[in-house]
This record gives sequence, structure tokens and C-alpha cells, in this order.
Amino acid sequence: MAARYDITIEQGATFTFDLQVQSINLTTGYTVRMQGRTSHAATSTVFSLTNASGITLTHGGGHSHIIPVIAATVTDDFPAPMSGVYDIEYEETSTGIVTRILEGSFYVTPEVTRA
Repeated sequence: MAARYDITIEQGATFTFDLQVQSINLTTGYTVRMQGRTSHAATSTVFSLTNASGITLTHGGGHSHIIPVIAATVTDDFPAPMSGVYDIEYEETSTGIVTRILEGSFYVTPEVTRA
């Protein structure tokens, strides 16, 4: 069962966090994905990241780090205020087995200071 964690994304600011996954090395043989949508049924994404674009993977000390990053230039274009849902999953490339590890709601707060 996936853990639940709600996140806040500040419009116009870089968004990032560090998710630690115990006892697995996700740096080889896995694809990691994160998507956010306005609702579970929405067909389009608000954001979509993978370890090929937007997610950094590292491994050390017996656990992997999943570090998603959404640039300030991207969050600047997010409508705000806005809310939605997201999840993070990994797929073992040799077997196709997909495991959801984190899910929750996201909220975009509006920016006041602009360049």
C-alpha cells in the first residue's frame, strides 16, 4: 500500500523534495514516474516527471532517494490557486511490475512577487 503525503507547490518557485525508499536500489533496472492531475479522472496532466526527465535517483546507505524537481519557470505557468492529486510509482523494467509508493493531494499557492 502506498504511503500518503500531501504537498504544496508554490507558483513561481522551484519545487523539490527527497523521498527515501528503503532496501531497494532504484538507480538501475527501474523507471520512476510522478504525475499530477486535477482529478483522478482527468485525462491531461498538470505535471509529469520521470527519472529520464525531472526526477533524480541516487542510492546509498541501504536506501534510494527519489528527488523530483519542477523548475520555477514551469511552476510559474501553473494556474493558482489550484488543487489536484498525484502519485509516484516505479516499474521494474525486466518484469513490468509497477509499485505505487507515494500518493496524495497537491495544492498550488499563488505567487505575489513577480519578476
